[in-house]
Amino acid sequence: MKQIYALLCRKPLGNSIKDAKSRLIIIFSVIALTSSFFVFFSFSLHLVFNEDRLLEKHLKSFESIAIDYYALVEGDSAQVGPYVQAYYNESALSDVVRAEMPYEVGIVTTVDGFSEHGFMVFYKPFISENGETIPLYLSIGTRSMNFGDDSRNILMLISLGLMVFLIAFLSVALRRVFDGLMAPVAELGEQLRDGKETDFVVSDRAIDELKQLNDHLNSYKQMKERLVKQEMMFAKYASHELKTPIAIVLGAANLQEMKDEREFQTKQRERIVTAAMNMQATVEILLNIVKQENVHCIDKLYQVSAHTIAIHKYQGELQGEVELEADIAEHCEINLPPAVLAMILKNLISNAARFTAQGTIQVSISADTISVIDSGCGLQGDNVPEHGLGLLIVRRLCSSYGWTFSLTNGVEGGCCAKLCVNLAPC
Repeated sequence: MKQIYALLCRKPLGNSIKDAKSRLIIIFSVIALTSSFFVFFSFSLHLVFNEDRLLEKHLKSFESIAIDYYALVEGDSAQVGPYVQAYYNESALSDVVRAEMPYEVGIVTTVDGFSEHGFMVFYKPFISENGETIPLYLSIGTRSMNFGDDSRNILMLISLGLMVFLIAFLSVALRRVFDGLMAPVAELGEQLRDGKETDFVVSDRAIDELKQLNDHLNSYKQMKERLVKQEMMFAKYASHELKTPIAIVLGAANLQEMKDEREFQTKQRERIVTAAMNMQATVEILLNIVKQENVHCIDKLYQVSAHTIAIHKYQGELQGEVELEADIAEHCEINLPPAVLAMILKNLISNAARFTAQGTIQVSISADTISVIDSGCGLQGDNVPEHGLGLLIVRRLCSSYGWTFSLTNGVEGGCCAKLCVNLAPC
């Protein structure tokens, strides 16, 4: 009870697990008190009505005694019991009893049963030894006998004991059930507050919905870490792609001050123009990635041919005795703008050339598939991260224009980088 009083007198409860537990204990304590009250009330009503029935039976039990008393008494009334009075003549009745006449034969009549001055009358005529019909009235006060004193004390003890038992039982049971349900939630909340890098874990006794929540949290955590890593890689790549042409422009501009020869000046201007155009294409592609990040369907198509992609300009990416071959389907049209396609091919070919010392690099382009297959060392444990870092821009471009990208080991060795339109089998 002290615990309940303390809970009721404290400041308003919040929404923490501890406050929710306290709130439930209060609710179930009120339920226990209410249940005990109704039990006590029901028992009390039953006892009151049962007292009346017992009093009626008690009054009727004096019928034969009163008849035997008639031959012994000299007057019209007799005290046949501690609380029962017998009358053998209507004139002997008290005024209040006479006022309720007539009474039904063989029936106990109750007058003002809930009053302190109430009474019961049992009327049953009998035939005396002389053959006369004698009226018999047995009377008793409704409050003369109290059958419920002991029962009421017992009832109070039972109700009190039931109330205490219910509060104690419900409190213990509720705590155990609540702790069993909420302990995994508390553990998960503690892990969230700690902000540890490890995966979230819940105990085996946790409910299925909480396990599903834990799985989703781990998925979101892994997704967040992957996105952060991708953003860092993307920023690193964008920084590299922009710094390189800027360095060329600055270097060529500084060289122009060294010589005034026309041929030398023309060569430096060409370097500046080429680097500026490459940087413009890079910026355009990066802006397209940002603008088209959530677009999955690009309707505009661009013609692709050996002339438009100029495969020979990627020869500088090769090393050693490596040949670059191109196979472009006739009348090929794809939804990748020329600058985007050039960026993709540059990254794929550069990635293939970095791991290919000899052999060939085969570039194939059709309306729904682009592939770059090399004869290098393929995907191995040591170079997988290097492949992923170099091809991040390709994945972002594919996602922006509705293509899928895969990087696998080739059937005959080497590595196969493949792009497919989402609706095409890849």
